Amino acid sequence: MARVIWIVNEYNRPGGIRTRQTVLSQYLEEYGYEVYLICGSSSNSGEENWMKDGESIRFEKSDGAKYFVIKTSDYRKTYERAFVALQFQYRLWRMRDKLPKPDVIISDFAGFFGYVFVKWKKKYGTKIIYDILDLWPEGFVAMGYLKSSSLIAKALYYLEYQSYRAADGIIFSMQGGKDYITDKGWSIDTGGELDTSNIGYLNNGVDLETVDKQRTEFFFDDPDLDSDKFKAIYIGSISEFNGIDVLVEAARVIQSKKADNILILVYGYGTQESKLKQLAKDYALNNIVFKGRLDKKYAMNVLSRGDINLFTFKNTALLKYGISPNKLFMYFASGKPVLSMIRPNYDLVEERQAGYSVENNPERIAKALIDFSIMDREKYQQYCRNSRRLGEEYDYKNLVKVLIEQIERA
Repeated sequence: MARVIWIVNEYNRPGGIRTRQTVLSQYLEEYGYEVYLICGSSSNSGEENWMKDGESIRFEKSDGAKYFVIKTSDYRKTYERAFVALQFQYRLWRMRDKLPKPDVIISDFAGFFGYVFVKWKKKYGTKIIYDILDLWPEGFVAMGYLKSSSLIAKALYYLEYQSYRAADGIIFSMQGGKDYITDKGWSIDTGGELDTSNIGYLNNGVDLETVDKQRTEFFFDDPDLDSDKFKAIYIGSISEFNGIDVLVEAARVIQSKKADNILILVYGYGTQESKLKQLAKDYALNNIVFKGRLDKKYAMNVLSRGDINLFTFKNTALLKYGISPNKLFMYFASGKPVLSMIRPNYDLVEERQAGYSVENNPERIAKALIDFSIMDREKYQQYCRNSRRLGEEYDYKNLVKVLIEQIERA
């Protein structure tokens, strides 16, 4: 009889884009597991609630995956989101008799928002694996929203540690997850009780089969992509966290150096978009264009028609543990080099020669773009091959084996 696996992610609703959880569930099914995705009905991006009033739970098949959706409330503010996360955990526990009994629960939340799974383990003997995509509360501390010495932070760290202590497996999406455990003093080597030798590393990766199809099936009509210029492409949010203002300043440096063959194309939207458009206008720049919102299905076509992909976000202390953004692996899959404007530990871009990682300042970014624009063709193509090779290595078809290893060990 097949083992029943739950993959729990509150925001992984049916009918959306193919997420990490969706793809991994399908590959696990191919290996003989019976897999269900458990999620909430409200959206973290302002979309309409997925369920009607009066419903409490719904089974749904979508995109080749099986879902159980738990009714959760809509929210607008950050503190309301925290409340709804707790509501999801509470209602999931209440609905447990209406769900197939799991042999293994895989959750991307530990600690305060994932401690309910420890309760499952104690009552039913269910095996628990935490698949950690983001470090909480460490992320709040790194962003300055919370002091590590505060009573709230200490309580959250305690619950996080207790979750890991009770877990049958731990996976981090960032390569330095073991370092995090050690830095906290939670490993056996540092006086804690966690054995770091069994901790898995499963980066966010990419669904290569899907994005390769999208590359050819969804053509994006944009004359700038057909330009003969050297095209540097950014795709993603335009917010303070992403730090896109440095691209405008770099464009100014490039224009001052009369490197007229370089064109920076920014696809996305966010709170800083209007401000940066105005800044580019004030500088009278003709080498950076803000393209607005881009449907994700066109992303691979856009990336594959550029010459280099631009990657950046706010520099925080969390970079010491590595990074795991979906976007970076889409960049790799496009087969084009990456210019990274952050320098994390475990830097795939630099270590695997898939591009350059430079300091986050306009002069260095401008120099890197100019260097790439005049680079010897064979050297440039080698960067392209290295980038694509990383996309293939971090294909979910390969990464699912890390998850299976943790399941079988549990």
